[in-house]
Amino acid sequence: MTTPEAPARARSRAAAAPSRRRTDRTPYLLVAPSVLVLLGVLAYPLGRVVVLSFQHWGVRQIFGAHGPDFVGTDNYTALLADPVFRTVLVRTVVLTAAMAGMSMAVGLGVALLMRRLPGWCRATLTCALVLAWSVPTFVSTEIFAWMTEYNSGVVNRALGISPHNWYADATQGLAVATAVVVWGAVPLIAVTLYAGLAQIPAELLEAARMDGAGAWRLLRSVVLPLLAPLLALLTTLSVIWDFQVFNQIWILRQGAPGEDYYTLGIYSYVKAYAGHDYGLASAAAVLTVLLLLGVMVAHLRQIARIGETP
Repeated sequence: MTTPEAPARARSRAAAAPSRRRTDRTPYLLVAPSVLVLLGVLAYPLGRVVVLSFQHWGVRQIFGAHGPDFVGTDNYTALLADPVFRTVLVRTVVLTAAMAGMSMAVGLGVALLMRRLPGWCRATLTCALVLAWSVPTFVSTEIFAWMTEYNSGVVNRALGISPHNWYADATQGLAVATAVVVWGAVPLIAVTLYAGLAQIPAELLEAARMDGAGAWRLLRSVVLPLLAPLLALLTTLSVIWDFQVFNQIWILRQGAPGEDYYTLGIYSYVKAYAGHDYGLASAAAVLTVLLLLGVMVAHLRQIARIGETP
């Protein structure tokens, strides 16, 4: 039996359907200007790099009237057959893992420390972290270079090993570069994780303590699982940033790093501007983008997942 209210409800649903469809398009309209700007800024350079990677560019093509030669996938074949490139790729992956892992570990430690500090001390530490994060990479790297200076660096004096050249051995030099990267990454990670820690209900932690959980068990079984989405998001961001590290190594080596210091970014730069082989350098850049594509997709999925969390 149909009630008098049924037609009214049907009309109401029919009237609401177009409105709902219009509302669903609102996020796309809001994000469209940003997407258009990004396409304008990034699409042409990226497309140009892809085109260059299939061409041969040398001194003759750069300074002469002869146009670039199309060489197909020769640049990629030469790149993958180059033992220096393979070594650089492995070094970049290892450095990225070390930099991202240390940044996350130290950042989490600082965030946990901030939770235990009194208010005034936490505010002071937060200000110090923000100031450290705001220092330009060039300045912070130059400070580390001064600290590790051969004759009078404060690190050498503190360790009692003056004089000592930290950059004669690439392992030590890359360790200094890793320290610079971690120093610059920790502030954002620590402040973000502290904000996440502040959202964990105190009652939940107290209940776990009453059940006999110690500090380590509390961290492993309660805190880390609740912070897992945020930790994953920050880790993927760190991997994306650290995979492209260039400035720290380049500045520490005063613009002349040896092959033992090459990362993918430095390798591409040297091939392009020192070797004038823009095709090979572009192929290296394209491979770098492809290697990062999976991490970028994972990062976007994490953002979407967090946005869908009620």
